[in-house]
Amino acid sequence: MRKLNFLHGSFVVAFINILIGLIGFFYNVILSKLIGAEGIGLFQMTSSVLMPFLIITTGGIPTAVSRLVAEQRSGNSTYTGRRIFESAVVFTLAVSLCLSLILIALAGIISSGLFVNEELLPCLLLAAPAVVIISMTAVFRGYLYGMRLMTAAGASEIIEHLTRFLIVIGFLTLLQPVSPAWGAAIAVCGISVGELADLIWLIWVEKREAARLPRPKLSPAGLPGTLTVLLDIAGPLTLTGLSSTIMQSANAVLIPLRLMASGLSGTEAAAEFGRLTGMVFPLVYLPFTVTSALVVNIIPNLSAQYSARNSRKALRTIRQAVGLTLAAAVPLAVLYVTLSQPLGAALYHDAGVGGLIRAMGGATVFLALQHTFSGILNSIGKQNQATFHRLAGLCVQLGVAYWLVGNPDLGVSGYVVSFYLYTLIVCVLDGFAIRRGFGPPAARQDRRALRYSS
Repeated sequence: MRKLNFLHGSFVVAFINILIGLIGFFYNVILSKLIGAEGIGLFQMTSSVLMPFLIITTGGIPTAVSRLVAEQRSGNSTYTGRRIFESAVVFTLAVSLCLSLILIALAGIISSGLFVNEELLPCLLLAAPAVVIISMTAVFRGYLYGMRLMTAAGASEIIEHLTRFLIVIGFLTLLQPVSPAWGAAIAVCGISVGELADLIWLIWVEKREAARLPRPKLSPAGLPGTLTVLLDIAGPLTLTGLSSTIMQSANAVLIPLRLMASGLSGTEAAAEFGRLTGMVFPLVYLPFTVTSALVVNIIPNLSAQYSARNSRKALRTIRQAVGLTLAAAVPLAVLYVTLSQPLGAALYHDAGVGGLIRAMGGATVFLALQHTFSGILNSIGKQNQATFHRLAGLCVQLGVAYWLVGNPDLGVSGYVVSFYLYTLIVCVLDGFAIRRGFGPPAARQDRRALRYSS
């Protein structure tokens, strides 16, 4: 299959992201009509439990595979790249199986003790296979991105979403009427079915590519050394994902409480928090359709250029990525600031959301930049710094939000201030780290670590 350059690959992945977003939008609309609010609630509860398990296996390992395979490919060492990939598959399979068993063991406690909802138990049990399938899919896709097979990797996501759409919506339509609990269970099964179709496609593509490459022998003696290199990259990324999830949960508890401390009733605080997270955030994060494509694409490209010490190409790739990020984010920020009230009225029929859209509009640019910067730092071996920057920013945001949101004169505006501080801190720290990053490539250390069995 054809390998794409950075710009072409980014446009392909961005187009695929838009298509997937449309499929997901229609899927969610139809699903909510078929299983109702209670069924959607059970499905969302299951997803919230599933996410921490998945972050452990998908938060960093696929990115590490993509980066290391790209580096080895740039040095014409596809043999070592295959060994990295196969080591990641073995490790991820073992860890995901353990996590799946843990989820099964804890399902009863989570459903009856944490959520106090016995109807959640079947959904949690049915979600256990998804931990293994999604984890394996992520590693295979990371390998294809590292090999710059962007179209094949992106096509797998379309296959996954279409399969889930057809199977879940088809079954629910045929079985109507269904109870909310059964509807949610079918939707949870759809996750595994869609991901399984995705995995079958990825395995077929990988086997097709593997036939053209020398087949490495995965020695048990060499596995620890390869895993050390993988986890050195994946560990900080996984920590970032876990910390972000924890901080989101903390904000979900803290902000409504501090809004009530500022003088709002419980209902008013919930409504204000709902406007912020459910109405404004989807708009602010809209450029991630483009930046996600850039991050996925920049890691293998920039890693290869950086490890080959091709600074001119690497800097050109960075400039292209930042330029595309600004081209996607700045027009949206201007739109949000200038047309906030009409947007709020047209999209949400809520007069109170317009002011929040205007206030948060500028954050669109900084959020998009920090997303792209994270991909750049991961590409040049500075994932530890990227993690530290985000942890520092999140801690500042949480502290400032606690201090300001409880002020009756500020209320939710205090959260806006804390959010801007978070994005600015991360962007500035990332920018300095990128400027300092063009010394001797960290990839050389990775290669030395991998010589144990070359």
